[in-house]
Amino acid sequence: MAKEYLYHGSPKKLDKLVPNQAYDTGFQEGCQYAVYATSNRNMAICFSLGCVEENDNAERIMLPEYGDKMVFKHCHPNYGGTGYLYMLDKAKFTHAMGTQWVCYEEIVPEKIIEISVDDYLNLCVIE
Repeated sequence: MAKEYLYHGSPKKLDKLVPNQAYDTGFQEGCQYAVYATSNRNMAICFSLGCVEENDNAERIMLPEYGDKMVFKHCHPNYGGTGYLYMLDKAKFTHAMGTQWVCYEEIVPEKIIEISVDDYLNLCVIE
């Protein structure tokens, strides 16, 4: 049986991913101390695009009405930069909700794919 993967996106290249406190405005399942991953590749890519802040009110958020797009408020993607898409062993994760999965311990990626931020600007909504 082939190994199944989940995705994690980050503007930083890391050898291992460690749990962090997450914050979700709508769902308690999105507020865990964990490594988050998703079965939705485009969603992970959105998180790899970075967030260059324009002021203290900067935020980036994914809202259902925008589909698989990241909404940038008072910030923008890291234009001209690089992002990283991590492929992670699904067997090490627990389902949280929807396409979100969590791992409560450090995890070493199976593969790291380097992406050009500018190639994925179609996944961004700048407000």
